[in-house]
Amino acid sequence: MLVQQKQNIKGFTLLELLVVLAIIGAIAGVGFPNFNKWSVDRELRTQSEKIATMFTSATTQVERGSYPYVRLNVVTPSGDGTSAKITVKGISQRNLSDLVNAGTKPSCSNSNFNSGTDIAEFTLNDKTKIFHLQSGSVCFSKGGKYFKQEGKFDTQGNTGFESNKVASNNYVVTCHKNSKSCDPIAKKFDENYPVYLVKYSRFGMVSKYKWSFKRNDWISR
Repeated sequence: MLVQQKQNIKGFTLLELLVVLAIIGAIAGVGFPNFNKWSVDRELRTQSEKIATMFTSATTQVERGSYPYVRLNVVTPSGDGTSAKITVKGISQRNLSDLVNAGTKPSCSNSNFNSGTDIAEFTLNDKTKIFHLQSGSVCFSKGGKYFKQEGKFDTQGNTGFESNKVASNNYVVTCHKNSKSCDPIAKKFDENYPVYLVKYSRFGMVSKYKWSFKRNDWISR
């Protein structure tokens, strides 16, 4: 006859359960802020990447000869710099020649691009704002001959690069909408949020940067 032995099976005591819950809570308390910070950084970086892609799209069309004159236009309908709409349009060689032959220097105004061809379009999300909060446009041509900036792109102040050895106003800065400070000219930013910058040249070079609070400078990425 088989004798069934009693098994010494114990469950968690209330104290042990409370200790486990406390450990889980502590881990979550440390991990969630880090995850949230990473998520915000990733979102802002993605938006800045999209802006860089729009500039690259504009300059690539010029370099390929698809369009001799291309405009990147930014419109900020919200007034707070968020939900900015970015469009890229190009005009044909014939239209550009007509302007030049008429003695008119090509401008970056709407009138020159009313009959232009749509190339690309992107709208920033409502959690990302651009620095100058207002509208503006940048135009590119081969060799930078007719490079032109209008609106806020033309009037925004310089920001310094390489420990302020190089200054330029050819940039777009993106900050989180809740940032208390987003000023690339004075280099004052809210340390609670990351800051990204896209820099462009009249010759079509596009560079990407992130603000380093530790170095107090733009770091190429």
